[in-house]
Amino acid sequence: MTTKRRFFTDEFKREAVALLESSGRPLEHVAKDLGIQPSMLRTWRRRVSGPGGAGAAPHQASAGPPGRRRPIGGDRAPETRTGPRLHGTRHIKKNCEHFLGASEMRFRIIEDCRNEYPVRVLCDALGVSPSGYYAWRTRPESPRQVANRQLLDDIRRLHADHRERYGAPRIHAALRAQGRTVSRGRVERLMHRHGLRAQRPRAFRVCTTDSNHALPIAPNLLDRNFTPTAPNQVWLTDITYVPTDEGWLYLPAAYPEIGIRSPSPVRDP
Repeated sequence: MTTKRRFFTDEFKREAVALLESSGRPLEHVAKDLGIQPSMLRTWRRRVSGPGGAGAAPHQASAGPPGRRRPIGGDRAPETRTGPRLHGTRHIKKNCEHFLGASEMRFRIIEDCRNEYPVRVLCDALGVSPSGYYAWRTRPESPRQVANRQLLDDIRRLHADHRERYGAPRIHAALRAQGRTVSRGRVERLMHRHGLRAQRPRAFRVCTTDSNHALPIAPNLLDRNFTPTAPNQVWLTDITYVPTDEGWLYLPAAYPEIGIRSPSPVRDP
């Protein structure tokens, strides 16, 4: 059985050589992290650095007292290099794995930030390999991804047509009414992944008094004196509202303080 030959871009080769020279780690360890053969990385370093360059020189161990071997990965021991860990703490990369999401999401973050930061730094921070990132860039979309992208466009259209009031159940029902064969779970996953959710309408509150204005204010002639001595000296008014099938029914009332109430309903025009 023949295996397909892997292809690496020139940018990936330069990033791999830069990672080897800046990390100070053995060539075999860097090649293993990148998922390539050590001989391949050695050839890339020779081509980038040139004969007699800094990259072609073998990695020399730091000077030290005889009989002591230099620890792998740096000049100091891991405890001295990273500092002592507190009791009960774990590595930050292992703690935040569930926040980073799937590999495709991490690759998209790297794609968005690759103009601001080196690719190898982003890959190391997000816990993915540079070779996997470059393979993802050159990989064509699968039929499932194309179908999801088209379905997402329809979901966004329905979500906007209904003023963002529809959630996954109603969106799924609207798609089925249009003849789309799609499961409700698939609609929920796409909406959750792209931050689409139903917006709850604000509670209806009727405000009959607005004191925040610059209009002239009538003087307070009554001044809370509710003890008139004769009819037609003090008149009281009030208004209420009743919901009906034709709209809101406003019911104002005006009657004297000493007399009989006479309500007069007025419908909303």
